Amino acid sequence: MKRLLLLLIGVAVSVGFLWYAMRDTDLGTVSSAFQTANYLTLPVLLLLLLAFYWLKSVRFAQLLEPAAPLTARQLFGPVMIGFAANNILPAHLGEFVRVFVVNRQHRVPAGTVLSSVVLERIFDIFAILALFGVGILMAPDMPDNYQRGALTFAAFAAGIVLIMGVYMVWTDWFVTTTARIAGLFPIVPKWLTEKLLDLLRQGAIGLHSLKSARAILLITLNSLLQWLINGYSACLALQAFGVEVTLSTGLILTGITALGVMIPAAPGYFGVVQVCFQIAVQVQQIKPDPSLVLAASLYSQIVGYIAVTGMGVFFLNRAQLSLQDLQRAADQQS
Repeated sequence: MKRLLLLLIGVAVSVGFLWYAMRDTDLGTVSSAFQTANYLTLPVLLLLLLAFYWLKSVRFAQLLEPAAPLTARQLFGPVMIGFAANNILPAHLGEFVRVFVVNRQHRVPAGTVLSSVVLERIFDIFAILALFGVGILMAPDMPDNYQRGALTFAAFAAGIVLIMGVYMVWTDWFVTTTARIAGLFPIVPKWLTEKLLDLLRQGAIGLHSLKSARAILLITLNSLLQWLINGYSACLALQAFGVEVTLSTGLILTGITALGVMIPAAPGYFGVVQVCFQIAVQVQQIKPDPSLVLAASLYSQIVGYIAVTGMGVFFLNRAQLSLQDLQRAADQQS
């Protein structure tokens, strides 16, 4: 019943966002845009998508190396299964699915894998916010009303990046201090405080296992490259539909989407992503046709959804697992 309720809420949220994204669009224009789009971008988008997830597998191997010397090739399958599960299961349960698959295939303790996954998210947030700030600075002739809000958010993002840098360098002190500060605010729900502290402790385990400033630097550069590729892919999708944008739009879109997918929408986040695309392009003075932006967002999302889910199902079959196995694993570990 709880799972069904979450799914219904997610579907309702996605439908609401999709309606909002379509309010100023013309379906005839959207249809025409798909007929005239530049599909020479499709193989490039697929290659960029492959590079994005391969870099994730390389980083995953780097994070697990102190405990389990696995290669990116060995981990690519579990990574794709996990992200495919995120497209099918609600509440980001794909992360727990990846823990289950790596534990089953390579006998790596689930706690070790989970600490690496948590640390991945920390590096991702660091990279996304850093590139978002760069995107704001690069955005040409941003309207005044957007510029003020964007610069405020960029300053906030810079603060978060600085805090995360302190966490990576002085990990134990940071976790202890955060626990003390959290104790000063009893108004914050205890479950939320405990969840945050548990995530920080799990990430600390991963950071301690690296024991190398060089390893942390390489993982940071890997994370930045991943999300730079993601931003460029978004630009390419928009350009395929005649929306002339710069890389700054892609970097801003990456940051906005990272916030958007935190909303409890349906698996796949259709609707949410469309609104994120529209918000991101509004920082440009060119004011593109909303119908073209909607078409480009659907193109980008459908290509990614089909490719990622397809690869995940392929590796799922190779691992002799079923979707029911993944759902049970996600329920047990979450």
